[in-house]
Amino acid sequence: MLNLRKSALTAVAALAVLVPLVNTGTAQAEVRTFTATTALDGRTVKDPGVPVGQKRVADMYLEGEKVGVVCQDTGPEYGGKKIWDLTTEGLWIPDGYTSNTSDTMVLPKCATSKSFPAKVDLNGRKKKGDAATAPGSVVDRYGAGRQVPVKCQAQAESGTIWNFTTDNLWVPDNYVKTGTDGFVQGLPRCDTDGIEPGQAPPGNAVHGRSNGPAGPTTGTNAEKVQRVIDTAKSQIGKGHLYSWGAGGKGGASYGVHHYPDNDPSQGDDYNRRGFDCSGLTLYAFWKGAGVDIGAWTGAQNVKGRAVAMADRKPGDLVFWGRSDNDEDATTHVALYLGDNKILEAAPPRDGRSIRISELNSHGTPYSEVRRIFG
Repeated sequence: MLNLRKSALTAVAALAVLVPLVNTGTAQAEVRTFTATTALDGRTVKDPGVPVGQKRVADMYLEGEKVGVVCQDTGPEYGGKKIWDLTTEGLWIPDGYTSNTSDTMVLPKCATSKSFPAKVDLNGRKKKGDAATAPGSVVDRYGAGRQVPVKCQAQAESGTIWNFTTDNLWVPDNYVKTGTDGFVQGLPRCDTDGIEPGQAPPGNAVHGRSNGPAGPTTGTNAEKVQRVIDTAKSQIGKGHLYSWGAGGKGGASYGVHHYPDNDPSQGDDYNRRGFDCSGLTLYAFWKGAGVDIGAWTGAQNVKGRAVAMADRKPGDLVFWGRSDNDEDATTHVALYLGDNKILEAAPPRDGRSIRISELNSHGTPYSEVRRIFG
């Protein structure tokens, strides 16, 4: 992004992409997009009457919002249908209040549980967030390589993800091979801890900086850097457009300018969904490591510590501008990957705008990079 300092946040929709359906060992699933025909609460159970709180989030999806749906199941009739949809946020919504006109399920039936191999010998815990030896723990309940049957997931107070098994025991998700560092698509949430309306995973249809929950802050500096890089890479190939002012903590969003650089021939960024350069780096560090590096290039150019370009390492922020190392004159930021490669969001404004490029593809960068970790 080019010197965008602040943007208002407006919570709207989650858009989704199509990915293959796999039953075990991966977080991926087919996703369809439906529009909410009224404001919809998100529930962890298929129960119209469950109260708002640990099992229900009020107005999670607004009227007109596009909602990503992973799978469907039958349940109590509500809105004229007995079909319920599981969203990409792991919450149930009644299909009768969506744009889906079918009276039968158009997506696979949701699994009651999914099994994933344990990375190490795992103790089952009585409560999420418990230490391995906390009262009620079951020693080595799931041996390394054995399948862990998970029926729902939740966020602990620390922000980490925990899996609730069919044995009614909790295990830390970090030690289970689910195929993702985030929540598994196709598994419901056990409770609403950590979920707020308008803070959906990547894909919020807001104009300007999107909002969303922070990623894990645990691990070594090297592990944090790798998560940041992996988060940025995860946006490649999803069809996101370059859009001025777009993207943020919640992922892709819509831009804030109708015509970039006052040139109508470039089209309307206000209707383009994706990222600008600093929106992508903000998302990568926030979702990958729980670090807020600021919403525009100038703010990001004073985060962490300055390191000479000659000493650059993967995970460093690289900047370009009209004046060397001047945060008020920055024009572009990218994530350094190593081997003179950067990961960036940059024009042209098409589905290939998030890409891996050569370090000098925008001319000579600043003589210093910013290192956030280490």
